[in-house]
Amino acid sequence: MARRDDPPARAHGDQLSAEWVTFRDLLVAGRSAEAIALADRIIAESGDPLRVAQALIEKVAGLLNQGGGARPAPLLDRIAELLRQAGHHSPRLSGEYHVLAAYAAFADGSMSTAVSNLVQAERVLRGMTEANQAAVSTWHDMSVTYSAMGFHAKAVEAMRAGRRVCVAAGIAEANCACLETLVRSAVARDHQAMTEDCVRELWEVVTFGRTAEPDLTVSDRTYLRYAAARLAVLGHRPADGEPVPGGTTPDSPDQSFSQVVYLTAVCEAIADDRPDEALRLLGQPAAVGAWLGEAEPHRLRSIALSRLGDHAGAIEAERAMLRIITRDDGTLRDRYIDSVNARLDQDRLRQIAQEHADAAMSDPLTGLPNRRRIQAFAAELAARGADAAVGLIDLDGFKAVNDTHGHSSGDLVLQRIAGLLAQSVRGQDLPARFGGDEFMVILPDTGLAEAREVGGRITASVVGEDWDALVPGTPVGMSMGWASLPAGGDLDAVVRAADTELYREKRALRPA
Repeated sequence: MARRDDPPARAHGDQLSAEWVTFRDLLVAGRSAEAIALADRIIAESGDPLRVAQALIEKVAGLLNQGGGARPAPLLDRIAELLRQAGHHSPRLSGEYHVLAAYAAFADGSMSTAVSNLVQAERVLRGMTEANQAAVSTWHDMSVTYSAMGFHAKAVEAMRAGRRVCVAAGIAEANCACLETLVRSAVARDHQAMTEDCVRELWEVVTFGRTAEPDLTVSDRTYLRYAAARLAVLGHRPADGEPVPGGTTPDSPDQSFSQVVYLTAVCEAIADDRPDEALRLLGQPAAVGAWLGEAEPHRLRSIALSRLGDHAGAIEAERAMLRIITRDDGTLRDRYIDSVNARLDQDRLRQIAQEHADAAMSDPLTGLPNRRRIQAFAAELAARGADAAVGLIDLDGFKAVNDTHGHSSGDLVLQRIAGLLAQSVRGQDLPARFGGDEFMVILPDTGLAEAREVGGRITASVVGEDWDALVPGTPVGMSMGWASLPAGGDLDAVVRAADTELYREKRALRPA
C-alpha cells in the first residue's frame, strides 16, 4: 500500500482532485454536455479504476441533470465494479456512487431502491475522513437527493454534515449552501398551507445568500433568485433600490436549471402584476417538472388565477396541488413502512446469522447461510437421524431486473427475497442462498405435504411484494420444487429431484 506521503500516490490524488474541480465547475454551471464529453475522454484514455470511476460518476450526474429519461443503470454497474477493483480507497467515490444510484432509482420510480442506496451512502460517508471540497460536495449531493424525494428533515441533516466538513476543511460554508434543499423545503411548507413558515424559511435563504453570494455556485445563485421571486409573489419584495439576489440566471439546456429559471420568470410576472403573462408561461412545457416539486406549478397557477379574479379556476388549481401532495404524503408513509419491514427482516436475518455464525458459511450479500452451511446442516440432521424436506427456489424475471435496472438493483432484490424467506420459515428451518438467483429451504422433521404449505407462504410473500416500488416494470416471481431428504440420504440426489420438480412447475407456468 502506498504511504500517505508517497509522491506517486499524492500525484494521483492531485490528478483526481483537479479533474473533479473541472467536472464540478461544469455541472454547477449547467454545462452538463461538456462534463459528459470530458468524462468520455478520460474513460477512453485511462486504465486507472478510480479515475475512470470518478469520470463515470460525473457522466451519470450530467445525464441526470439533462433529464430526458436517461437510463444510467449500465454505467452504475460499471462504477460499482471499478470501485470493487479499487478496494476501500475512496469512501467519497463510494458514497457519491450510492447517492447517484439513489437519484437514478428515484427518477425511475423505484422508491425502495432509492432509499436503500441513500442509507448505504450515509453509512459510507459517516466513516469518511476526507475533509475537502470534494467531500463537501458529496454531502451536498446527498442533501439535494433527499430533498428531491421529499425527505426534507434528512436533507437538512445532510446539509449540516456538509457544513461541518466545511469548517473542518477551513473553507466557506457557502460551499455546502444547499439552497436547492432549503428552497424546496420552503415551498413545500406553502403547499401544506404553512405560508408563514414558507416566508420565514425563504427569508433565511435570502439573508444567507446575500452574505455568501460571492462564494455561491451558479446553481445556488439560481435557487437564491427563485427564493427572492417567490417571496415577492407572497408580497415580500426587496427594499427599493436593493438588487435582486442571485443576479442573472443562466441559459442552460439542463432540466435541473431550466425549470427553475422558467418558474422564476413566472414568479416575477405574478409579482409585477402580470398574471396573464404568468399563466401563458405556465402553459408551456418548460414549466412542467419536479425540480421544485410537481405541486409548485399548480400553486403558482392558483395565485395567478386569483389575481385575475378567476376564483373557481384558482380553487381547481389548488385541488390539483392538494392531490399531488396527498399522493406524495402517502408514498412517504409507504416508504417508512417499507423501511420498518426491511429492519424487521434484518433483525430476523441477524438471528439466523447468529445461529449459523461461521462467516465462511454465510453469503456476504444476503446474510443467509451458503452452500457450505447447507452441507453441514444436512450432516447434522443425518447425525441425529432426522429426515427433512428440501425446497429449491428459482426466481422468475430476475434477468430482466439486472438488464433494466442494473446489478445494484438486482442485489437489492436478492436481499429482499432473503428477508421474505426469513419471515416465512420456522425457527428450526434453514433458509439459504444456493447460488445466483437460487435459494433453498431445509425443513427438518417435515413431510412434503406440510412443506408445500410452507412453500405456499413463501410464494405468497414473494408474489405479494410490491416489486414495482423497487424495480418498476419488472415483476419478480418464483418457482419452487420439493423433495424428501431421508436421514443420512444423498443430498445431491435430493437437490436434483427438487430441481426437476422446480422446472416442471416453471414450464407449467409458461403461457402456451
